[in-house]
Amino acid sequence: MHSHTYCGNPLACSAAIATLNVIMDDGIISEVNKKAPRFNALIKERLSACKWVGDIRQIGLINAIELVSNTETKEAFNSKHRYGYQIYKKALAKGVLLRPLGDVIYFNPPLIINEDDMAFAVDVCVKSIKETLGI
Repeated sequence: MHSHTYCGNPLACSAAIATLNVIMDDGIISEVNKKAPRFNALIKERLSACKWVGDIRQIGLINAIELVSNTETKEAFNSKHRYGYQIYKKALAKGVLLRPLGDVIYFNPPLIINEDDMAFAVDVCVKSIKETLGI
């Protein structure tokens, strides 16, 4: 028997330890460290020239694309337009899950993402931005 879900119950802890063991034993983190720079370079290659991209940030495989109305001043879009959410919905309909936080679009891919899926995700993101804002 175990207690509340937030009290470190034995079942949840056992599953977490097993997951961490798989991540460490299968070398997933070392593979992520190889993939992350390639994924970020692909995103920058396809989006850095876009007139609506104010910044592209990265930590590991997580990449954030900040959309702005003016790249020189970094002025944000009017929040009533909800461009990040519109882009998210378009990408989701095409099979890519992005995370919009306002007008910052986050890629948070699975650690086992491959090169083809990286390219697909970036292509869908670019198309969704074009459909929403134009490039």
